[in-house]
Amino acid sequence: MIEIYLCDTIIKCMNSITCKLIFFAFMFLFISCASKKDVAYVPVRSQEIVKNFYTDFVINYKLDKSGITDTFNNAIAESFKGNFDIPEYNLKVLLSKNKDASVEIEGLSVLVVVPVTIDIEKETFLTNLKAHGTLEMTFVTNVEVDSLWNMTTTTNLAYHRWVEKPKLSLAGLNLPIETISDLVIRKNRTMIELGIDDSVKESFTIKEKMKENMSMFDQPIQLDPKGGAWLNIKPEFIQLNRIKNGRFSATGKIGIRGYSTFSTYKPVANIVSQNLPKLIWTEDIPDSSVFRLVTDIKMIDINVIIKENLDGKTFTSSDKSITLSNIITNCDYEFLRVVTDISGSANGTLIIKGKPKYDNVTNEFYLNDIDIQFRTKNMLYKAAAWIAEGKIRNELEKQMKFNINESVRVAQNSIDEQLKGFNTTYGMEMKIGIGGASVESFQLKPGQIEALLNTKFYLEVLIKDFRSFNKF
Repeated sequence: MIEIYLCDTIIKCMNSITCKLIFFAFMFLFISCASKKDVAYVPVRSQEIVKNFYTDFVINYKLDKSGITDTFNNAIAESFKGNFDIPEYNLKVLLSKNKDASVEIEGLSVLVVVPVTIDIEKETFLTNLKAHGTLEMTFVTNVEVDSLWNMTTTTNLAYHRWVEKPKLSLAGLNLPIETISDLVIRKNRTMIELGIDDSVKESFTIKEKMKENMSMFDQPIQLDPKGGAWLNIKPEFIQLNRIKNGRFSATGKIGIRGYSTFSTYKPVANIVSQNLPKLIWTEDIPDSSVFRLVTDIKMIDINVIIKENLDGKTFTSSDKSITLSNIITNCDYEFLRVVTDISGSANGTLIIKGKPKYDNVTNEFYLNDIDIQFRTKNMLYKAAAWIAEGKIRNELEKQMKFNINESVRVAQNSIDEQLKGFNTTYGMEMKIGIGGASVESFQLKPGQIEALLNTKFYLEVLIKDFRSFNKF
């Protein structure tokens, strides 16, 4: 019950925060790994790699219990609006909640202790007799949500004890008011329990809420309108664990297992909300999220970013210099190429070819076996030594390197800034710490790069006010 409303909040946060994390961590990855008019080459097809396509998204939450307390206080107040009169004794009975109930949450059970005032009135031919007492009622509500998101609650009045026993005595007339009061409780116990159940279920429309939540995944999420970056997530099942009680808050975890892809073109939509992911109850949910993305990066899209970074850039060595322009990138099954016109000390077309490599120790991409050739007047030559072997070559190689750890730091700073405004707007405290990003595998295909990327991060949320859900 509680976990589902947290899912609503977290899933809607993903578009504004988590997706930007993914974009920062991965989009920069290909800025230096892309590459015009291509040199004739017979491609060698690489062996298909085995990939883990799944993403495990984990939310560690702390729930301020005041919101749940409000829900059960309202439910109890509604249940006390019934008719508790006892006609056979000609008694009018009124139950009311004189103080807020205390609520403790453990596992799938909610323990509610509520102070109750009982007022009894009996009409006689002489006068109206009144009695007043207070008692403490303890309810236990057990919550069940099955794999298809059907929720049931079962409330039981565990016990009640008198704090102030009702008394009635007038002109020698004595009535067994305490016994009658206990009879009122026993007689109306089922009505009170069912009233609480009905009120709680009205407050927590689980299946409808989940359909609304899952509609977030019906369409691919556009991360960057300018760059054309798209994230597509298809949840397959959702894991929940039993809540642990604390003095001021309850804690738990939500795990979302899904298939995620990242591409520079808009993928086909999948209507998740029509067929809700299966719910699984388990205590085996890790603390950190592991976001795996299968990326499909088109060179035609990456070329736009490469041009922004390198077009017009000048490289200098002693008295010689070249300026890059009209840059085009491409790749086949084995090599990545950057083809660019150059002007300055040499005029023509420069062709830079190399094999992309990933160093999992330094967490860095680089081009290996770089070959630099020069084309002028339709003739292809080895580039001059001052380009191919000296300072300019070193500078070009630096441009072909990318350290993922640097982008993680940039992403963390950006997320921290975004969270400041988000937490203020929604009355929440959310923390995201990126543990790192790495590449599990990658391969080149004609005109595109396909890679399996892995980001680990820790997500913690404190919900201060249950009413904050209404703001989304």
